[in-house]
Amino acid sequence: MIEVQLSRSSQEKIIVTFDGNVVNYFSVTNVRTSTSASGRIHVGHIKSIEVTTNKKGKPALLLTTKFNATFSNDEIDVEALDKVKDLVAEVQRAMQTTVL
Repeated sequence: MIEVQLSRSSQEKIIVTFDGNVVNYFSVTNVRTSTSASGRIHVGHIKSIEVTTNKKGKPALLLTTKFNATFSNDEIDVEALDKVKDLVAEVQRAMQTTVL
């Protein structure tokens, strides 16, 4: 199990976990929809996951579904960046071995 809080400064305080099959997003504000924060997605539904740079020049976790919908494009604190990269690598490995 990998667990990381993306940003301590964000009001949502998003925590992302990965258990080998499902990426979970937890937020103090509400559930993940197209504009909110909490939710979960199975690796079999993930098209891509990566650390990118957002329009503000800050690192962000970008997760896109196989339906080309953005599930996550959340800013990452520099202090959390290495742990987020570890999470991304684990999810990518799981994506390669998951056959549905």
